[in-house]
Amino acid sequence: MNDSLSQSRLSGILIPLAAAIVLLAGIKAASPILGPLVFSVFLTLIFGMLLHWLEKKGLSPRTALILTLLVFFAIIAIFIVVIAGSFIQFMSELPGYLQKLEGSLEPVSPILISIGIDPASLTFQNLIQSFSAGIGGLISDLWDIASPLVLILLTTLFLLFEAKGFSEKLQIIIGELRPGELDRFITLTEKNVDYIVIRTQVNLAMGIGTAVILALIGVKYAIFWGFVAFLLGFIPNIGFWLAVVPPMLLAWFDLGPVPALLVLAGSAVTDTLAEYLLFPNLTARGLELSTAVVFFSLFFWGWILGGIGVLLAVPLTLLVQMVCELFDETRWIGYLLGPPPDGNGKKE
Repeated sequence: MNDSLSQSRLSGILIPLAAAIVLLAGIKAASPILGPLVFSVFLTLIFGMLLHWLEKKGLSPRTALILTLLVFFAIIAIFIVVIAGSFIQFMSELPGYLQKLEGSLEPVSPILISIGIDPASLTFQNLIQSFSAGIGGLISDLWDIASPLVLILLTTLFLLFEAKGFSEKLQIIIGELRPGELDRFITLTEKNVDYIVIRTQVNLAMGIGTAVILALIGVKYAIFWGFVAFLLGFIPNIGFWLAVVPPMLLAWFDLGPVPALLVLAGSAVTDTLAEYLLFPNLTARGLELSTAVVFFSLFFWGWILGGIGVLLAVPLTLLVQMVCELFDETRWIGYLLGPPPDGNGKKE
């Protein structure tokens, strides 16, 4: 009796894990298609909330949809004209900045020698090769997002047209298959969607603030760096540093060390206000994920879906946690993904 019970519990753990491994292997194999589709779903969640807000203001569904689409296309146009243009211009001027970096290394040559680095190897040509190798993966990830842009746009448009009907269909399916879990499913879904929307709002405020500060200091491509700060804000903990280092180096080369420090200080103030003042005021719900899980999810989803997976690592992990908490067999996985319990044995 005890042996059969133990085997039953063991199979209850191993079967979901085996199914998850097979599912993830399939997702990775289909990542060139699934990546853009996942990104389209993410965009649909954001613009779907705008559509819902316009309908609540009394607009007809058709008018609200038209205004949402106009906002969507306006953002795409701004991205193409301003952001992509700034990025191309920055890449064209990159060799000049690498030459300045090579010249700035001369005063610290004795220090480099003392730690085993040969300054002669840090020539302009070597720096170009090293930098090209270092950003090769980033450019590839950016191309992975840009190349299926038409697929992302079309999929997002169709999902926006079907957003309301699809939500109703999903509730009917959950209600028939697991009628006792429908309310729990709706609650978990609303919490996760609210987190994504609020996270986007906070990142937008942080990106605008970063762009304004950089423009006041005189850093080139301030709008582009603000957009980078907006995107990397979806990566907790390390996203700030990834966003602040490039404009800080740019300010150092163009304006000197004091403006570079001002960039660091201004970006830090903007990030602090966004993360510790604006975000807590918009939501009483913190990130219900373990810090270690958030960190490892960046590498995991990046390996599965590429650059899109890195940007959407936290929303995707929240989705996995939500699905796991719906079923008794996998609820322990959702608990493991969450934050550590407090002193009373409950999750924080």
